[in-house]
Amino acid sequence: MRRIVLLAVPPIQILDLTGPYEIFARCGGYRVEMVSTEPGGLVSSTCGLSLAQATHYSKLRGLIDTILVVGGEGIESGLANRQLLKWLRAQSGKVRRIGSICTGAFLLAAAGILDHRRAVTHWKWCEALALHFPKVKVEQDPIFIKDGKVYTSAGITAGFDLTLSMIEEDFGRHRALEIARDLVMFLRRQGGQSQFSAALSAQASESRPIEDLVIWILEHLDADLSVEALAERCGMSPRTFARVFAREKGVTPARFVARARVEAARSLIEESARGVKETAAQCGFGSADSMRRLFLRVLGITASEYADRFRPR
Repeated sequence: MRRIVLLAVPPIQILDLTGPYEIFARCGGYRVEMVSTEPGGLVSSTCGLSLAQATHYSKLRGLIDTILVVGGEGIESGLANRQLLKWLRAQSGKVRRIGSICTGAFLLAAAGILDHRRAVTHWKWCEALALHFPKVKVEQDPIFIKDGKVYTSAGITAGFDLTLSMIEEDFGRHRALEIARDLVMFLRRQGGQSQFSAALSAQASESRPIEDLVIWILEHLDADLSVEALAERCGMSPRTFARVFAREKGVTPARFVARARVEAARSLIEESARGVKETAAQCGFGSADSMRRLFLRVLGITASEYADRFRPR
């Protein structure tokens, strides 16, 4: 049986731990353990629930297959724990794979495990991770990243996708799909899918005109979505509109439109048998070549490559 160790530095984000723990346990073939930096065996969480019977990490003995560091507010105290960082460094050379969920990436980075590797964390913390650990090649978009034997995942539920990917590596796609169906989850076989969600972004604006406009954009991706056309819909000058939109959404209008079109095309590719040209036209790319270039810029792969990976067979 493969031994999986989930490392918690309380208080944790509880789904970072319980989600992967449940998925590994349901699969079978794994011995799943919770370890902590606290000696009493009790792991507190930010939502108020506590988990019992955790072993102190220093008492672990025997071979470990996989270590996953879970995220949460306790990560800050973990960064100052030299013994913990030393233990992680030592274990990284022994285990088959080591990884993190959400902000757990900060501990891996502090231990030097992410140096010169690609990594991701929750989108809110990517900038801070890159700032404090310049040797880490931080990427903001992926749900999870595998770089050699080191795995990092984005925020919270992205840890579920990472866990399913590990199960697929160990036991095959069929078993991972069975677990995903059992848990009423999507099976994501690769980490290339983006954290960005245009639909969620539509709910996160303090400006009603911008919020209404974003909803309209998502419903009219094949329309003229130039800055000038969008500014006219909002009754603003192009310059004012571009400034207000960037302030509300954190990205320029052009980048938002590009990502929204890529996201819509991804969904069509994953859920239907439409061809690349038909998908490009429906999502407003203008041409298949334009869609290919945008996929490459946003996701790092072309639309055809994405279809080969994610289109259902």
